[in-house]
Amino acid sequence: MVFPLRIWFSLVINSCYLSLGNAAAPDQDEILSQLKQSGTCCAALDYFLPGKVHFNILTDLGYQASQATYWSAQAQSLQPNCIVVPTSTEDVSIAVTVLNLGFQTNVQGCQFAVRSAGHTPNAGTANIDGGVTIDLQSLNQVTVSQDQKIVSIGPGNRWGNVYSKLDPLDLAMVGGRVTPVGVGGLVTGGGLSFYSGHYGFACDNIQTFEVVLANGSITTASSTTNPSLFRALKGGNNNFAIVTRFDAKLHTQAAFWGGQLFMPVTNKDYVFEYLSNLTVSSTFDPNVALISIFAWVQGVSLITQFAVYTNGTAAWPPAAYKALNAMPKLSSTIRKDKISSFALELEAEVALTTARANLFATLTFINKPDDSVSRDFMASLFDLSDAVAADLSAVVVGLIFSFSLQPLPYSLYSKSASSTGGGGGGGGNVLGLDRFSDDLISVLYTVTWILPTDGARVEAAMQQLEQTLVLRAKEMGVFSEFVYLNYAAKWQDPIKGYGAANVEFMKSVSKQYDPDGIFQHAVPGGFKLGL
Repeated sequence: MVFPLRIWFSLVINSCYLSLGNAAAPDQDEILSQLKQSGTCCAALDYFLPGKVHFNILTDLGYQASQATYWSAQAQSLQPNCIVVPTSTEDVSIAVTVLNLGFQTNVQGCQFAVRSAGHTPNAGTANIDGGVTIDLQSLNQVTVSQDQKIVSIGPGNRWGNVYSKLDPLDLAMVGGRVTPVGVGGLVTGGGLSFYSGHYGFACDNIQTFEVVLANGSITTASSTTNPSLFRALKGGNNNFAIVTRFDAKLHTQAAFWGGQLFMPVTNKDYVFEYLSNLTVSSTFDPNVALISIFAWVQGVSLITQFAVYTNGTAAWPPAAYKALNAMPKLSSTIRKDKISSFALELEAEVALTTARANLFATLTFINKPDDSVSRDFMASLFDLSDAVAADLSAVVVGLIFSFSLQPLPYSLYSKSASSTGGGGGGGGNVLGLDRFSDDLISVLYTVTWILPTDGARVEAAMQQLEQTLVLRAKEMGVFSEFVYLNYAAKWQDPIKGYGAANVEFMKSVSKQYDPDGIFQHAVPGGFKLGL
């Protein structure tokens, strides 16, 4: 195998970048020799990480176990040549170094994907066909500092594991709301939380990221160390490095109120008016975390309000929820408990869709409570969704169709790490919300079905629905270009929604820390920067 001069020059440049880290990458000459000898990245990885590489054969139980733990059938359907299961940051460093050099020297099968829990429904984001998947699920440490101000967690954690360690200590971090969702993807995509009203997005509560860069070096990013990388990681997803540890700020948290209010669909107009009145920054109660879900199951529609109030000393219902609680209800699970209980309750909803075909799509619109325009838009959104749900239910086997509305007022999203009300990590994020001052409402579509053959029909219908709603929002003057990455469909472009200045900033960070574009080209999944 011949290594072009540009590759050797690149390796020299990469060796300079090792000074950014606190641990040396494996010997590159040995890796290149092994890549040349073996001819595939999987074989080279198996040589350097014995016992931690699983192959696509029926007898490899480690491979089968990893594949079976993806949420969506689309992700499970992809077949990597091998799966690497690192148990340390150093293992990740070795894997990335091998894959980097293999990709640059055109060795077979060296493109790769990285997964935390693999909860994204988009097939190629956390898994890959014919390449290598790095499965971080064994990096699941949860370590609370002695002063109980910081928790250090591995990216392979699911939120249920994190909360089970923090709940007994009456501590909480700004994290996910569903037990099986993974830490890595949620945080690097932003991260909405039950505590976001007080502390903003999960990413803004990270004090330090430990990462493996594209050349295999290990370093950290914080407000004082590699600050541009620190900011880019907060919303930049898988474009810059593999995060191997998150150091997050802790908050004291006793039991609080939460649960579900099940309502007839005839409440919908009252719910739209309530949401519009609720999502006003000047009066928004930061203890409120509401997910208002409209669902169609086998043609039957209903409304579920997942309502949380993080001040457990208040009586139920607090003022912010009185109007909602007074609406006609079919049943209620409202009680006072710890966050693990509520995350498990939401997991029960997700369990119905596990290992089925799943799809997310999202949009954001501006709330204007002084007139009826926002309520009218929500009514239009419901009617259009109801029509699509009816059409799909007639032809798609096992369809479950839903959308949720979540308040995103300025008082919440302005709590970035650079503001006095945020998590205190410093440096801001790249979500681009700092250029807005409107109160917003986030829309998440979740669609699930059984047969893979129905996928094209569902995707086409949802893409058309999203386009129609964007046009309607523009016509009604409530359009927002923000597209929340963690909820985005594969055809959407959340990075563009961050704004031109943030896109250019992220491109500059990529060129600084990943000059060969490994995370842009060797990691094809996810939403890329266009480099």
